[in-house]
Amino acid sequence: MEDVADMLVYGPEFRAMDENMQWLTLDVIKALPRPTVSTAAPLASAAAARAPADFIDRISRLPGELLRNIVSRLPAKDAARTTALAKRWRRVWHSVPFVLVDAHLLSGTGVLGRDRSPYRGTGMEAMVSGLFRMVDGPFHLTDTVSHVLAAHPGPFGFVYLIGTNMETLQDRAARWLPLLAAKGLKELVFVNLAMKLEDKVRLPTDLFKCTSLTKLYIGSWWLPDTADLPRTAAFPYLRELGLCNLIMNHKDLIFLLDRCPVLEKLLITRSRLPVCIRIQSRSLRSVQVSVAAVPEITVVNAPRLERLLLWEAWGWGDRDLTNMSCKVKIGHTPKLRILGFLVPGMHQLEIGNRVIKSENDDLKFRGPQDKVNIKFWKEAGPIECVQKHIKKLVLRGFRGRKRELDFLKFVAEHAQVLQEVVIEMTYGYLPSDNLGVKLRIFMASAKWANECCKMMAVKCPFDQEATAWCYPRGFDFSIEDPFDVSKCQEDKCGAH
Repeated sequence: MEDVADMLVYGPEFRAMDENMQWLTLDVIKALPRPTVSTAAPLASAAAARAPADFIDRISRLPGELLRNIVSRLPAKDAARTTALAKRWRRVWHSVPFVLVDAHLLSGTGVLGRDRSPYRGTGMEAMVSGLFRMVDGPFHLTDTVSHVLAAHPGPFGFVYLIGTNMETLQDRAARWLPLLAAKGLKELVFVNLAMKLEDKVRLPTDLFKCTSLTKLYIGSWWLPDTADLPRTAAFPYLRELGLCNLIMNHKDLIFLLDRCPVLEKLLITRSRLPVCIRIQSRSLRSVQVSVAAVPEITVVNAPRLERLLLWEAWGWGDRDLTNMSCKVKIGHTPKLRILGFLVPGMHQLEIGNRVIKSENDDLKFRGPQDKVNIKFWKEAGPIECVQKHIKKLVLRGFRGRKRELDFLKFVAEHAQVLQEVVIEMTYGYLPSDNLGVKLRIFMASAKWANECCKMMAVKCPFDQEATAWCYPRGFDFSIEDPFDVSKCQEDKCGAH
């Protein structure tokens, strides 16, 4: 994602945004899936770039299937360049599923015309440079994208469009969607590079013509009025959907979800207006809601739902800004295994006909705070869940406050089957700092209920404003615990 983020941060469009929109746009980019291709790795190493001593082109002699595999892993500009390598390569690019990341067309040395063309004198320069015209010259990025999309016959595998302000170029950009639909696009990331927070550009309804989509992420749009759409509009093969920084209402969200009959993964982040979420799906397995105004989340019937992950999902108190709690209602979810984060005073949980309510629900957003001390836990009496069931405890954002230490000590001295305690330091601190030393000294005085339990302190792997998990891990069902940051610590997560 680094090359995509760099395109935004160093581009003139990003610098022209107001401060709020810059912040929101970067947050949207963090929520997007990683492109399937990257410019981070060079096309060839320096050693491989040297001609062999016998001047025999062995790569071109590889089987056609292997050549197509190689080209399919390249950014579009490099993939198209392979058509000039030799006669054997001329049709390879056109025979593989097309992959495009518009940010790659803006790289400082990647767009032909900025540097001396390697095809000068080969007879191929005009053709290849015609595909990738100078974006910062007389041709705009939208023209370049349009030209590249038209040049490839399809099918289209993955298209990543985030570099265009659709308010001024909506007519030209809207032509992309029928083209993508006609060429059988499988995965699409479509973000409006809005300049101001008040920009409200409608998502083109032609998006619903892309019925072959299996993955879709849209960002910084105003969801179209679904009353104007045909009732047959649907995404029959869509399995993953990301709604990022959208303006949408409850009715249109219900319409969209109802038109995704095999949807398994849903992400809603940075919703611009309050919207109630109603889940009634036989296919959904993971729902993630992050930094969004959602007065109510109702799971009516979701027999395959395994995860409902919430982070700063708050309600809407109309004029009463001190009462912005979110109601979470859980109906038929026999496979639900992970639910959280739930914050006392911020979330009201209802499972079936049972309302689970804290005595401190009048305390908003951050819960009881100073009232939770060692006296509080002792007076709470025996807690069966702590004593007999908790095997792993993860404490995020540890600051070394007395109430945090008291809580850790209480659990350590009562959790009889506890096997592992992971304490993640607050952003900017290391386990070797004084904060970590304070933790180890305090916990050394605890009389652990299970003397075999292991305690580990780790640094925070996330940005300061990040969620408590990363979205790809929330959708990866091979990972039993999406909140486990150990892979992030080992830099193997691939999402940060």
